[in-house]
Amino acid sequence: MKVRKLIVLVGTSLLCTVLLAACGGSSSSSNDSEILLWSSTTGPDGEKIQKTVDQYNKTNPDFKVKLVSMQGDTFTSKLTTAGKSGKGVPDLALIASEALPTYKNQEMLETWDDMIEGTELTRGNYVEAAWDTGVVEDSQYGIPATMGSWVMYYNQDLVDKYVPEALDDGVVTYEEIKQAGEKAKADGIYSFGYTWGMQNYSNLYQQMGGEWQDAQGNITIDNDISYNAVQEFKTLYDAGYMVPDGEDANKLFANQQLIFLPEGTWMLSNMEGISDFTWGQTFTPQWDAGHIVQGSGVDQFAMLKTSEERSDEKKSGMIDFLTWLQANQLEWVKSGANPTSLAMLDNEEYVEMPQSFLLKTEKGQAAISVNTLDGLSYIFSEYDNRSWDMITGKADIQTTFGEIQKVVEEKMK
Repeated sequence: MKVRKLIVLVGTSLLCTVLLAACGGSSSSSNDSEILLWSSTTGPDGEKIQKTVDQYNKTNPDFKVKLVSMQGDTFTSKLTTAGKSGKGVPDLALIASEALPTYKNQEMLETWDDMIEGTELTRGNYVEAAWDTGVVEDSQYGIPATMGSWVMYYNQDLVDKYVPEALDDGVVTYEEIKQAGEKAKADGIYSFGYTWGMQNYSNLYQQMGGEWQDAQGNITIDNDISYNAVQEFKTLYDAGYMVPDGEDANKLFANQQLIFLPEGTWMLSNMEGISDFTWGQTFTPQWDAGHIVQGSGVDQFAMLKTSEERSDEKKSGMIDFLTWLQANQLEWVKSGANPTSLAMLDNEEYVEMPQSFLLKTEKGQAAISVNTLDGLSYIFSEYDNRSWDMITGKADIQTTFGEIQKVVEEKMK
């Protein structure tokens, strides 16, 4: 407030000369009176986070939260620049689970260990897999926020028609997808949509028993399990059960021409626009119904190191905000994400949401798998670029994985 009065008295130009730091980047730099939170979530989902923050600020906390959202590339660039210098950093940043170890290894993060001791921010109050994702080298560097998962949407009417028993156990296997495809093919109905290759591949690879590292700790994907995973997709494609490359699987699903659509929980708003048939959400397709693996990603609240020491009062305010969130994420999870705090299971509106199946049962929570290994982003990027060539037979599966392995190894040097 004092700064604004000075602006009126002496003019913006003079003030910026005298107080250059105060005039530069004030919208994205932290100060002593508020908690600054950076996020790379924009659009409608970003608005849901903002509504949640607004709700918290209406409780009149000692430190209100200011949310600054930006596009992913801008977020990464600004966070890296600020984090390495310790200047202009946010108090909190929502960081993807797979990126947390990278920021920690660059010595940009503070540990939460001392701050959360004796508080409600404990492992027992969260989905264990989500909490453990924030642990790097035995210290807590992230407090889980929300979780996005690669699940599967299904057309209940078509399931009842072609494979009525497939969902009796809440799990659909690849074998059941083949059975559905064989029966529906004559009607021009597909049984499997392949929209984001790396998500489908990484889930099936782990379901088949695949490991991302060998005994020496080196990343490995040039192996029989990778070959078998892609061969499974190729089998579905060759049989005419899979939506072909270039076709819009989401549109086909909405038009009742697709039975099973593996997609992200973040597609919930699209599904809610469907009124012509009954749809549902369940685990991503499984290789073995007795060994469920459900790939997920967890955004973590990370605390950035700063060249200016945060006051104990501000640190306490940060804990207050994260504690309040445990039971107050309803607006946020309307995006389709799941909360990571178990307290949200007491919210009647949340437990009626389709994605809540993952948290409501021990089977669901136990199935959650979060990939955080350094280097996986290189694998997934290369796979996405090449998967359709392998599936359609334009490229040899084994040869292609050998090439991907070499590219990943080169990028990790």
